[in-house]
Amino acid sequence: MDPMTEPRPRPPASSRGSNVISVTSDGPSDPAYEDFSLEPPPQTSDDVPPRPSQATPRANRGGDGNGNGGPVTCPSCGAVNPSNNRHCQECGARLRQGPLPTAPRPAVQATAGVRAALAIGGLLLAVILIALFFNIFTGEDPEATNSSTTTSTAAATPLETGPIEILEETCTPEGISSFICANLTSGSADEYQVSWEEISAQGITIEFSFLQPMAIEAIRWTNIEDATRFRQNYRAQSITILAQDSVAGPVPARLQDQQGTQVVPYSALNTTKLTIHIVEAYDAEVTDDNVFDELAIDEIEVIGRPVIAPSATTIPSESSSTTAGG
Repeated sequence: MDPMTEPRPRPPASSRGSNVISVTSDGPSDPAYEDFSLEPPPQTSDDVPPRPSQATPRANRGGDGNGNGGPVTCPSCGAVNPSNNRHCQECGARLRQGPLPTAPRPAVQATAGVRAALAIGGLLLAVILIALFFNIFTGEDPEATNSSTTTSTAAATPLETGPIEILEETCTPEGISSFICANLTSGSADEYQVSWEEISAQGITIEFSFLQPMAIEAIRWTNIEDATRFRQNYRAQSITILAQDSVAGPVPARLQDQQGTQVVPYSALNTTKLTIHIVEAYDAEVTDDNVFDELAIDEIEVIGRPVIAPSATTIPSESSSTTAGG
């Protein structure tokens, strides 16, 4: 087109068909061109695909759409597909009528803390079951065990400390007239007396035996209460104390020169015999123009408590005790 040439006027729209395309030329001559028009092609029944409702019945398609029988016709586009197809090879539509397989639900995953708690709980349960079976098969009675434990604890509780009952007392020498060794423990008004001037070289030996093993804490020594008679007689001064279970030998002790009662500390854990040996004495004094050559003792008490021995422990015999003390 020449921009300098005036364009040729186009015919009005009414003179043109709706489907006519006019081709014009603004050149000097138009005989070389002619009008060209497009007409819609006639529509035939073969060109329109049948709707799904008008398609061939399923029974005539050669299959049931689930992979059984012959070829399968697509319900969407009408294309024929092999019987093993699940989707149309032309349009991709679904051919099978059954439900599609669904993926399995994922398993619930426990956290590390939950797994640890489950493991500990299982271990505790196993221990409890093992202990239960053990008690059943061994025949142990928990109540009997608790009862025996309680009894043992009660038996092991120390008894109250006090004067120990004397089974037998022996003195060497035995004593003068009625002032014998038994007066030391019988609570008699008479004393135990011996002639000190005759036996001062060897001294006096006093031995006490107990009914059962004893734990000794002290010895309570009582001289004559009357001050005049106290001075007129000899009085024990230096003594040694030996318990049956002692491994250290005799323990020396010194008495006070006084009338009445005094306490001598001494400790023994488990003994059935106690020996006291008088080594020295305070001299007798002239009082009211009178003096005696006897050594006098009013009373001796052993302070302690019984020892509860275990059931498997036996009280040693007198012969074995003597050997151990020696």
